[in-house]
Amino acid sequence: MSVAAYQQANRNSENPRQTEYRAFAIFTRALEEAEAEGPMAVVKAVADNQRLWVTLQMDLASPGNELPKELKAQLLSIAIWVNKYSTDAMKGEASLEPLVTVNKQIMEGLRGTPAAKADLSSQEKPAGPTSV
Repeated sequence: MSVAAYQQANRNSENPRQTEYRAFAIFTRALEEAEAEGPMAVVKAVADNQRLWVTLQMDLASPGNELPKELKAQLLSIAIWVNKYSTDAMKGEASLEPLVTVNKQIMEGLRGTPAAKADLSSQEKPAGPTSV
């Protein structure tokens, strides 16, 4: 079996949560590597990450999204922050680290780690955007 066939089979067997986790992992890694690659890589990585969040925002706003209202509101708030912060990051006026941190917090939540559950239950909003 070729690597491409294996990857396709793997994608076909993922549930939506695993697919979202994988997307966040890909874009987070690109953000982490971008600064070492130069300004164009930073702009591309931030723009790609921003598109991921816009896609998430559209899904959250769709009538078929069954997440609890409070969680949707928190995620929409983060998406709005990511959009605003990304503009400064693409101009080189802001660090990529807060974007990486927020993405990793979302990944922890998608993975269902105890730390992520505790963070969301003990805060009105996830720490990422409010700490910037």
